[in-house]
Amino acid sequence: MLKMIVSGTLGQDAEIREIGKRKAINFVVAVSMDYKDQQGNKIERTEWVKAVIWKNEGQSTKVADFLKKGRKVLLEGVPSSEGFKSKDGDIKSSLNINVKELEFLN
Repeated sequence: MLKMIVSGTLGQDAEIREIGKRKAINFVVAVSMDYKDQQGNKIERTEWVKAVIWKNEGQSTKVADFLKKGRKVLLEGVPSSEGFKSKDGDIKSSLNINVKELEFLN
């Protein structure tokens, strides 16, 4: 089993998309990390994680009303990644989480 835990801040309001008989609640979470380089300088870095919560037909999507930019969340779910070509032609990748558990931190 593969599990991922993410704690961070929403970078935008959640969006709901219908895909067949299911609904996807999509949002992006910024995860800030600090570390020191070899010279001892503090480096701050932000990773963006794409998140999705799947709802079957008839299930409520009310949680999306609370997923607003700036809100702090704790997510647990299944990780995945995908590659893509950026607008400038570079090959990049994104980190994704299929959310199974969600907790609001503020």
